[in-house]
Order: sequence, then C-alpha cells, then structure tokens
Amino acid sequence: MNMKSLLLSLTIILSASACVNARDNAVSDTGFTLKITTNLPDESLVILSRITDTKLDIKDSAYVKKGALNFAGDAAEESSLYYITFGSPQPPGIPLILESGANVKMSITKAAPYEVTMEGGLYNVEMLKLYKTYTQFEATMAKFNAEIAGLDPTTVTPELRTRTNQRYEALVKKRSKNIEDFIRSEKATPATYFAVKYLFSKPDPKLMLLASEKMGKTMPASSYTKNLQTLVKQLGPTTLGALAPDINLKTPEGDLLALSSLRGKVVLIDFWASWCGPCRRENPAVKAIYEKYKERGFEIYGVSLDNSAPKWKSAIAKDGLTWKHVSDLGGWKSSAAQLYGVRSIPATFLLDKEGRIYKSGFRSHELEALLQQLLD
Repeated sequence: MNMKSLLLSLTIILSASACVNARDNAVSDTGFTLKITTNLPDESLVILSRITDTKLDIKDSAYVKKGALNFAGDAAEESSLYYITFGSPQPPGIPLILESGANVKMSITKAAPYEVTMEGGLYNVEMLKLYKTYTQFEATMAKFNAEIAGLDPTTVTPELRTRTNQRYEALVKKRSKNIEDFIRSEKATPATYFAVKYLFSKPDPKLMLLASEKMGKTMPASSYTKNLQTLVKQLGPTTLGALAPDINLKTPEGDLLALSSLRGKVVLIDFWASWCGPCRRENPAVKAIYEKYKERGFEIYGVSLDNSAPKWKSAIAKDGLTWKHVSDLGGWKSSAAQLYGVRSIPATFLLDKEGRIYKSGFRSHELEALLQQLLD
C-alpha cells in the first residue's frame, strides 16, 4: 500500500487541541528530540516514520514505560514530515514536522478521540491546525456512518436515500473547503504539502497551484516546494485554478484589448464564430444574463474564430452582442484558440476576479448559478 493510500485510510476519530509553539527556545544545536507523555498502557509500541511520496519509512520505535517515551536522532536541516503510529506503521497516526535542532514535546491522551498537544519545532503549530481540521471531518463522518448503519434497510425510501446522498456530498464538500481555507489562510509550510498531497484520493489541481505559489514565496528551496512545482508543470495552462493565459487581440474597431485588462471583474471567455450555429443559438440566453449582471462586475470577452471581418462584425450587430469582442481572424488557427486548446466551439472559460479559471466547458443554462458563486 503506498503512502497516499495509507493516509487516505485515515478514517480515525482523533482531534487536536490548541498548542503552543516555543519557536524561540525549543531548538537544540544538533539532531532532534521528541519527548512523549501518554496514558497509553505500558509496553505499547509507538513507531516514528518519515513520510515519503512512496511509503512510510520507519526511523525508530519505542515502548511506553511509565507513561512516557522518547525519540532522538539525526534529521535533515530541511523541515520534514514524520508520522507517529501505534502498534504498527499503518495509520491511524499523528503527523508532525521535524528538522535538525527540533526539540518537540508531545502529550497523547488515549480517548475517543485522542487528545494531542505539542510544542517545539518550526512548523508544528500549523501541522496540528491541519490535523484538527481533517480529523474533525473524520469524527463527523464516523457519526454519519454509524447513523446510516443503524437504519433498517426495509424502511429506506428513495427520498431518504436522496437526502442521505446529499448529506454525504455536503460533508465531503465542507471537508475540501476547510482544507482549502487552511492552505489559503495559514503560512506555507510542509503541512501545506501534506494537505495537498496526502489528504485527497487525487491531488486537486487548484490546491496544487495555490500551494505551489505560496510555498514558492516562503520556502523556495524546500524539496516539497520543488515537488509541487514539478507537478504543476505537468498541468495544462487552462487547469482550474490557474491564472488564465493572457490574450491580446484586436477588437472590431482595430484596437488591441488584453484579457488581463479586465482583471477585477468576473470574466466569461467565450470562443465562438459567426458560422457556428450552436454558438449563435446560445447568444440570446447569454445576452440576457449579461444584461442582468454586467453592473455587478461581470464581463464577457468574446473570441471569434472567424476569418472574415465583415461576417464577424455582422453577427455581433445582428445578435446585439454588446460585450467585448476580439479576434485575429485566424479561424481554427487562432492564436487564442491554440493557447487554450480549443478544438470545438462554443468553448467557455469563466474567470474569477483574480483572473483564475473557475470553470470551463459549460453552457448558458449553467452560467447564472456560477456567477452567483463569484459575484458579491
């Protein structure tokens, strides 16, 4: 079982209490120390492993004696992710961050859930905030699963099944939102990498981009930052969450208009053409939505794949399209279409106020609900 699978099996009920990080006086000169007090029974086996992208690499183990145990050893200068497990190297467990010079004190109370406090090291305050975030979800999900398990199958109606699925989806969505909020609000640390890489069955490209940008500013030399940057390079330029590649083409009047000049507005990039029947049929609905929301900060940046200026301008006038329009009149060889990987039209990309791609590949009947999510 690989590391991702191990961490995704964290269906444990744990919680992390508030902790204090003694950053100024908790660092020794060499190596690291980890002192644990606990109410676990004597002779309970505790394992310390380093987290890698392929496995939990066991570094040390110890038995509880009189409510305590200690770990000490060498650690890299770089702050690195570690994991404490009980009885075996398999989760459930407790993540922490160690580096050379770290002097960490931890208290683990075996309860339902575990109660954990920790001080010391450079980034364990952030790690425990994240730990608390995702274990709160696990606790909630455990209660939800227990409730579902207690139902009499013969009494489950289609309506109950629908409500149950909706509750489950809401819980999962809230978990993702809470982890995203952590990445956005907390300073970038190895805990940020942990959140992106190990708390989802498949890393969310939007969170990868966000974490990579933040860690690139605060921890540019970290191997975790470099790993994220490598992963981000494998994403396409129009990945959700990415800054939209800039387009700078001529308007029907012959002036250049850059997509980036609309930053601060919610922008629909609409790839279309006068000869595209489905595009023209979408225009009335899009026009109604534009009129409704343009005063609230919504703009449309229409990119035509026409190669005839008269036909392009005629379609704009005939359909009454009053938003922004650009084209290089290159047809399917349009530089913008090639940049955005457009192979068929209509093709749509919705940008948030920061110019990031929020949604792509939708039609007019979905647009209004998306705008309501983005506009104040």
